[in-house]
Parts: sequence; C-alpha cells; structure tokens
Amino acid sequence: MQKPTADEVYKMMKDAIGEEYMSPAMKKAHEVAPSLLVDHGISCDQSIKSEENPFDMKTSVLIFLTASLAFKDDACTSAFARLCDDVGISNEELTSLIRIVKHAASSGVIGSSDVLLDFMSKRK
Repeated sequence: MQKPTADEVYKMMKDAIGEEYMSPAMKKAHEVAPSLLVDHGISCDQSIKSEENPFDMKTSVLIFLTASLAFKDDACTSAFARLCDDVGISNEELTSLIRIVKHAASSGVIGSSDVLLDFMSKRK
C-alpha cells in the first residue's frame, strides 16, 4: 500500500464529509503539519475502511459517533453526523446512542468512585 499524500487525504475527507464539516484542526494540519493528516488517513484506511473491518458502514459510523461523544470531540461528532443520512441512521437510533453513552459515562463515574465510597464507609 502506497502512502497517500496530505492533499489526497484532504480531498478524500472533503469528498466524504464535505469541507464545511471538516474539523478546523484538520484544515490547519493540512497546511502546517501535513504528516499528521497522512497519519489520520492511514488510520481511517486501517479501521473504518479496512477490508478486515467486520462491521458494515452503518455500524462503523455508530461506533465512531459513540467514541466521539465519549471523548467529547465535537468536530468528529459533527463530521460523522453528516454521514448518518448516507448510511441510514435514524433519529431514534441517534437518541438511543446518546442514552447509551450517557449511561456509560455515569457508570464510569460510579466505577471511579471507589476511593470516595471507601472513605464514606470508614466514616460510619
């Protein structure tokens, strides 16, 4: 596999999600750190677009949106929200996705509260 150029990756992203949905950081990387954009394109090819990816594109977009919400990455959420119509993701599915991520986040807070819960149990 030949390494793509930054211009090729930029064009691929622009064609896939539209330039208006591209993260400002991606646009800046294209100008000042093109190797980062190339690395990002390779990462996409090795994950979402990989022939070894067992998930269809709809599932892959849902997984990506889940991660982008969990990481609070508005730029990625915006970019991939644009793909929802293309892959057939409904508002009901997005609502459920938000609920699931919200539940996971709150579970993480409880799971991370061992120290405080131990402290509280020793105070009794």
